[in-house]
Amino acid sequence: MSVALISRCDRGRIIVWGFRMASSRRRAVLIGVNQGGHDVHLPALRYAERDAQAIRGMLLDETIGTFDDGDVTMYIGAGANWHGIKTKLRELALDSGPSDVLLVYFAGHALVPEWSNQLDAYLVTADLDPDGLRREPDNGLRMAFLKRDVFETFAGASFLILDCCQAGIYLDADLRHAEAMQTYRTQVDRHSALLACRSGSAARENEEYGHGVLTHHLLRALRGEAADDSGRVSFGQMAAFVAEQGIEPPPVQLVHMWGPTTVLAQPPVSRHDRQSLSSPANPGNARPCKSPLEDQSSSILQLLSRVFRSETRPAQPPQQTGYADRVEIMRYALGAESVAAVEFSGAAIRVVNATPRFDKEELRPLLERSSADAIKYRTGIPGHIVSNDAGRRILCVPLLHEDDRVLALILVDPAPALLDMGEPLAVMLRAMCDTNFLGDPLQAEMRVMTALRTAFGRLPLNLYEYAFSLYQKLVGSMFMVFQPVVELALRRTGVSIQSFEALARRGDHETRAPLGALQMAYAWGDRFIIERDALLLTKAIHSYDAADAAASYQGTKPLSVNVAVRSLLSDAYLAQVSKALIDADMNPRTLTLEISEQDAIEPGPGERWLQEPLAYFHRRLTTLARDLRITFAVDDFGVGYASLARMAELPLTQIKVDRAVLHHPLAMEELALVARVARHAADLGHAHTPRPVIVEGYDDAAPVSLKQIYDLGIHHVQGFFCGNTASASLHDLEEPIREQIASLVRGEK
Repeated sequence: MSVALISRCDRGRIIVWGFRMASSRRRAVLIGVNQGGHDVHLPALRYAERDAQAIRGMLLDETIGTFDDGDVTMYIGAGANWHGIKTKLRELALDSGPSDVLLVYFAGHALVPEWSNQLDAYLVTADLDPDGLRREPDNGLRMAFLKRDVFETFAGASFLILDCCQAGIYLDADLRHAEAMQTYRTQVDRHSALLACRSGSAARENEEYGHGVLTHHLLRALRGEAADDSGRVSFGQMAAFVAEQGIEPPPVQLVHMWGPTTVLAQPPVSRHDRQSLSSPANPGNARPCKSPLEDQSSSILQLLSRVFRSETRPAQPPQQTGYADRVEIMRYALGAESVAAVEFSGAAIRVVNATPRFDKEELRPLLERSSADAIKYRTGIPGHIVSNDAGRRILCVPLLHEDDRVLALILVDPAPALLDMGEPLAVMLRAMCDTNFLGDPLQAEMRVMTALRTAFGRLPLNLYEYAFSLYQKLVGSMFMVFQPVVELALRRTGVSIQSFEALARRGDHETRAPLGALQMAYAWGDRFIIERDALLLTKAIHSYDAADAAASYQGTKPLSVNVAVRSLLSDAYLAQVSKALIDADMNPRTLTLEISEQDAIEPGPGERWLQEPLAYFHRRLTTLARDLRITFAVDDFGVGYASLARMAELPLTQIKVDRAVLHHPLAMEELALVARVARHAADLGHAHTPRPVIVEGYDDAAPVSLKQIYDLGIHHVQGFFCGNTASASLHDLEEPIREQIASLVRGEK
């Protein structure tokens, strides 16, 4: 909501120059009590009622105020009774809309009853009866009531200012010691507060000011000392100004979402401003909708830097295993007193790994309380905070669970500013514990970013772009090896290499694809998928060009490279295919793009295809094959979205069967069916030869023999068998290997 262009012309009437504004209401409830309650043993105040009147005067000021007379309700002195105030606030909360604004101000005393758990307090009204609260605890204006029944219910932007002692108790009101990470729970995104002091501290009045100290500086801010270049003062600017005044004890400010943009005071609109507002608008600026993590992005980046790149982080001995190589770095990164991986099992607490200062016995009461929540909410809440009256706090992040046993990460007294990150912190820590951030920090950091993406959806633009750059580096760090596709024959001379497939690897000694890194792209969407495929294709073609030039045999074998369905729908990816082929001076007919069966052929979110998906994609592939002169294959048949329709209807030059089919009880029946589909076009006379079928992932332990595969009419196999491995260089089959393969095809041992 914006109130920046409102000009007050008459009392009770608002004129908006130059544009129409969504219907909204701005309400304020102001409370000031000098002498409160029956037998409340607190000293009388001098300026609390005057403070409330001064705030009212500012909000209704003819030149700079942004509220109307009828929308500001004030309760002062004897008229400040808890029942009337609660009734009014509840009415405003229930009768609110998303564009409405509610400001609640209180100046006076706060009371913490002796029988309470010290996590709630009462704002002292004129009729408060402390003795009656034990029997009827709702007979008063409780901070928990404001939080739960007013601000959590209010549909728009709400703001609270407490100029009283014990104001900071509002932060913990209704938490009951352990809460699910967010201080404000459901209303965190639309509620802001400015509190005169922390829990246990006292607010002060000042005779020179003639006001409470906090309110004095509030009035200074609203009168223009906190104004921006246009003379406007938002709640966020006001709170920041007050925090900079060196007040002791320091106030507490919590400014969320609408706090920086909701204007409380502004200059009058001049004729020049009215003319400029009435003139045609320029195209303006574009910015994405705000992400829920917008206010956390700098903290997230700082924490990532401390974990993955800080030069001062502690070194770890190479012999450490399990979580031992992580807990000390996490302790350092979060400024915690100590960190441990702890297993909870019923009443038992077992420390798996810990930093030196972790004292299980000293922390036992907190750990026992944490154990109950960790077991109860192990899949429902990513983390929770447990605190005690002595000010000790532990952050518990469940990592693994089996039945009633939970392995959790425990951080003792981490930096309060980092705890304010809430749930994103727990998500990041759990992802860090799942990674090898010492051995492979690049992939580990990307996994942490992907965990945030998965948990919260869209990230702030700067985090999204940071993740994109990080993913480019991760994919760029991969290199290509080439695995031969072997053509089977009964005789040694007929056994040969038909083609090579380019496979990505992260390390010299890895034999498996880095599937975790490759599949991260799907959590981020098309841009990441297309960039991944473009980088890998370019790397594959250039690496293959160099390897082919150094090969000892004559002629260039065909090359196949994996590609996602979404990449084939991108003109940018296809332009990269053409460029890479031209740069390597490679014949396009040499290249086959393998389309994974694990990708759905369907429109993306918000996308519309005018034809049935298979028909649309068939037309796309036919056009690409004609224009680029490349060929296509179906990859991983037998998993994911595998279907006979896709295999039969798309213009494919070959079909690759996933290794999972080999281990199926009906493997032979499935392979026979694939072979029949591959021959179908040739049997009808629509093609000269059947499409080749290639069995992927074949190894010496496969339950189906090469003879059985060959007898089905499938004459191509790819995998690790007979000493065959993938390599960055290209090698022909040696004579003994050819003979061994031929003998297996003949059924000989």
